Amino acid sequence: MTSRRNFIKVGGLAGGGLLMSLTTPFIVKDKETYSFSSDQEIEFNKFLSIAANGIITIMLTKHEMGQGTGTSIPTILADELGADWSKVQIKKSDYDPQYTWAEMGTTGGSGSIERTWDTIREVGATARDMLKQAAASQWGVDTMALKVENSFVTNLATNEKLEFGELAEAASQLPVPEEVLLKKSKDYVYIGKPIKNRITKKVVSGNARFGIDMDIPEMVYASIEKCPVFQGKLMDFDATEARKVAGVLDIFPLVLSEEVQSKVHPKRGYVNEGVVVVADSTWTAFKARKLLKIQWDFGQHGTRSIVLLEKEMALARKTAPMTFEIGNMEQVFEDNGNEIIEAEYNNPHQAHALMEPINATARYEGDHCEIWVGAQDPSVVHTEVSHVTGLPSDAVSVHILNSGGSFGRRYHVDSSMEAAFISKKMKLPVKVTWSREDEIMHDHFHPCLRNYLKAAVSSDGKVTGLENIAISTTGYATWSNKWNQYYAFPHMRCYLAKVPTLVAEGAWRSTAEHSANLAKECFIDELVEKLGKDAVDFRLELLSREVDWGDPSQFPGWVRNYFLPRKKLIRQRHIEVLKFVKENGLWEKEMPKGKGKGFAISNFGDTICAEIAEVTLDESESGFHVDKVTAVVHCGMVVNPHFGKGQIEGGIIWALTALKYGGLEVENGIVQKTNFHNCKVLRMDESPEIEVVFIESDERPTGLGEPGTPPLAPAVLNALFDVSGKRIRKMPVTRQDIHGMDT
Repeated sequence: MTSRRNFIKVGGLAGGGLLMSLTTPFIVKDKETYSFSSDQEIEFNKFLSIAANGIITIMLTKHEMGQGTGTSIPTILADELGADWSKVQIKKSDYDPQYTWAEMGTTGGSGSIERTWDTIREVGATARDMLKQAAASQWGVDTMALKVENSFVTNLATNEKLEFGELAEAASQLPVPEEVLLKKSKDYVYIGKPIKNRITKKVVSGNARFGIDMDIPEMVYASIEKCPVFQGKLMDFDATEARKVAGVLDIFPLVLSEEVQSKVHPKRGYVNEGVVVVADSTWTAFKARKLLKIQWDFGQHGTRSIVLLEKEMALARKTAPMTFEIGNMEQVFEDNGNEIIEAEYNNPHQAHALMEPINATARYEGDHCEIWVGAQDPSVVHTEVSHVTGLPSDAVSVHILNSGGSFGRRYHVDSSMEAAFISKKMKLPVKVTWSREDEIMHDHFHPCLRNYLKAAVSSDGKVTGLENIAISTTGYATWSNKWNQYYAFPHMRCYLAKVPTLVAEGAWRSTAEHSANLAKECFIDELVEKLGKDAVDFRLELLSREVDWGDPSQFPGWVRNYFLPRKKLIRQRHIEVLKFVKENGLWEKEMPKGKGKGFAISNFGDTICAEIAEVTLDESESGFHVDKVTAVVHCGMVVNPHFGKGQIEGGIIWALTALKYGGLEVENGIVQKTNFHNCKVLRMDESPEIEVVFIESDERPTGLGEPGTPPLAPAVLNALFDVSGKRIRKMPVTRQDIHGMDT
């Protein structure tokens, strides 16, 4: 049973009917009635409307970027409503600040379904109960005598039926129920079923609208030659030859004023300075760009390189501040009876290499600006475009389109800001399109993390203490604070230092977890090998007691009531996954000669994913082939196994690309990777067999977009050690790492 009081308010619709909107908090006090026109849709709330002809429209407030959210969320609502899925249409919602952050905020962090799960079920249940009440009033019976199924309300005594469309008008006149009863999982019709993505047919037929497809009347096309060095400045340029290209309309600098720069977010609103070419086509703009002669001030990063960054990180190790200590690590390390095990791990910058290059379209009209873009957080687009144009926030409209992959890159709204800036200058609609080289060289890269690990092993074969010194270019790393510790050692100590980045950075499909898990799960494997223990058993041993997070009575209320229970859940799910692997014999598989296997486990959010990698050594560029990856996942209830399996598979392939071909070369501040010839992605013949197993659960669902990524690299590196006897503690892996420099 759940209460309606906190998030539904009643209002009117133009032309009659009832609008039921989500708003938190809000107390429904009085019923209000409105006239109804037979062709008017009845909007029960921002997520749902039912027309007189029975067509159900569900509003999609999240960004569809290939992950299936645009189908999964509507199926949850349709299931709770009791709708006929064939009568459901899904309509994208433009950005609307009236939605809460959970409803329309960031599409990312593997959180779309988890954040909206309660709300959208309650919306469906509320509408269902109002339809039942309308039918009960018409038949003069109690609602207990009615059944809702397949968009009909049925009188169980007489078998009479009324379709949703027939009841919409009457239902719109009813008060919002105080409480509704949500379905039990055994009664779900769509949830838990492999329903196919509604967008697929449109994508393959070319009818799905992506940002790069935008075309509006009088639109011109822009391309920007950006400063190749992060935070570099435009000094001067000569556009004489570029202006001679037929179709060029204008060329001018892109430099945000100091006032605008003081307002925009320093990371998500960061815009490279550059020179804009506006033309009658994208290709004309690209052509003219090549003829520009530009003088840059590369600034502080103009002499930096990855080699220098690595030296800076090594120096930072000596002064890294401590983040926490449990027990007394100095005493443990000074104990002459303990053997000290040390290792250093390096997880470098990674590019996104999106299939659809960055783009945005803007139409500035003096007192209003519209943006069309694929973006993971439209509220940031809305805010930053307001800053760039100088318009009040209510004068900016954001239309969110599909995107061809995001993975965290489209959190950043630079292309929307560029388009708005150029449209204001040109007084025309403008589409900005980045080239493939722009997208790779000016990415917001996965941060760089280096871990220096040290463990003490007692004479009786026990790990008595562990130390982690993390050096990052972002200032955060998930395995460097107390709250992200799940393996319990008697003594623990962590340090974390930040060194200045030399490239723009951002989210990258499990950024922090992917970074930290490389060191954590590989070092655990080193301890497994040292102690002669089983990889699964040793992890269960480390999870057998809780980490000493501190005295709960000293924590703030939100930590006790929300944060700490989550940490306990994550630890418990780790245990359940490991036991599943053990009980089902997934890890005990014997490998033939020349092949190796490796294990790793990680959480992303509240979802746990363990992976077993099977590898064979070969003479390829990387020196190995991953034959199979078995993933065991605990994400609570699986809303859609088809999408869930796809997300884990995608996360594994994403991570394997980084392991084989990732990293970044930067010389004199300039990224050296430019296109797919030197920023490679995994090919089909390199892709492993992937088996995904979900642990059955009725717990509320947690995310699946990112959990498949963090365990992959350590599982493969542990497998490579198994077959070769060589410890590789870095990414990417090359043939020389495995076979030696003479190959």
